[in-house]
Amino acid sequence: MRAAHLRAAARAALDTVYDPELDEPITDLGFVRSLTADDGRITVRLRLPTSFCSPNFAYLMASDAKDALTALPGAREVTVLLDDHHDSDLINRGLAADAGYRGTFGHEAERDLEELREVFRRKAHTAAMERALTALLRARPGLAEERLGEVVLGDLPDTAATRALLRRRAALGLGTAPADPALVDDGGRPFPPGEIPLRLRFARSVRISIDGNAHFCRGLLRTRYPDSAADQAPRSGDEGHPVDAAPAAHGTAPAGHSTTTRENIA
Repeated sequence: MRAAHLRAAARAALDTVYDPELDEPITDLGFVRSLTADDGRITVRLRLPTSFCSPNFAYLMASDAKDALTALPGAREVTVLLDDHHDSDLINRGLAADAGYRGTFGHEAERDLEELREVFRRKAHTAAMERALTALLRARPGLAEERLGEVVLGDLPDTAATRALLRRRAALGLGTAPADPALVDDGGRPFPPGEIPLRLRFARSVRISIDGNAHFCRGLLRTRYPDSAADQAPRSGDEGHPVDAAPAAHGTAPAGHSTTTRENIA
């Protein structure tokens, strides 16, 4: 594969790697510091907003990036390096040796990364559901919140927010057929009509937290690496949603990269 084609394929592969907490591609966030690809060899350097972002988040993104690149047909050798993190050396050695999360962190990795992924898949689904349904309420002023339980996926317009919701549902193993109810819990079960306003408010709080953390995290990255501003893309799928409040930042307790330890993933 020619170098230009391999580089484009590598960039597209990195577009599929998401920050688990912010639910955005690492490419859109500006986390990809550099990418080189030639003669089947791909090297990527990653950067994060702070040197003390949680090691489990950092490892997960770096490992996912290596997996995505290794799967490319033209890739013969893949190197992913995490820069300027307090665990950079440890993580980079583990990635180079394909040691896995437990092999990299040893006794500190008492819980599996799949638990971490599942926690944030559920949060991402909740936020995506709120975005899509709030957009529907705005487009149809006569639709009461209590009747959202009657809305099925086929009722939602073909927008970025709807497509994002379908992707999040698929990641959780939930139905994506047009006749499937749009407002459901993490197990795909609809809510009783009387609970819908409360459930929607909870979903909105989750979405606001994710949006606020993403906004704060982007700012931290630009402060640490001024050149990263050119690499950051506008948030996708928000459909005009503002950040409605100032939630805990991606880097502050309780949900941020900075203070979330390898094991504190709930």
